[in-house]
Amino acid sequence: MTMLKLTNFVVRDVRDRDGYKLGRILEPHDGTEAGVIAAAQITTDRMYAEYSDASNVESRICATDASGKPKWAVSPNFLHLAEIGTDEASYIWGALDAHNSRGLTR
Repeated sequence: MTMLKLTNFVVRDVRDRDGYKLGRILEPHDGTEAGVIAAAQITTDRMYAEYSDASNVESRICATDASGKPKWAVSPNFLHLAEIGTDEASYIWGALDAHNSRGLTR
C-alpha cells in the first residue's frame, strides 16, 4: 500500500471539548502564509458542518510544507502562525508555560 504524501495541506485534527478525536479534515494551501490561513478557515467551516460536537480550541490545526512535512501550527482564531518546534507553536497548541517562559503577553 502506498502512503499518500500530503504536500501543502492544512490538517485539522477534529476533537470534542473533552479531547476525544472525532476525525480529520484536509484542505490544500498554496504554500504562502495567507494561503495557510485561508485553508485553515475553510477547514474550520467544514469542521462545524461535519462534526456537531467539535471544539475549536481542542481541534489543533497544522500545515505541511512542499515536502509534506508538518511545518506550521495555526492558532484557532487564525491570528498566529508559528513554525512547529518553536515556543510559539507550543503555546498555540496549549503549552501555556512556553508562552509565559518567553514573557509573551498576548
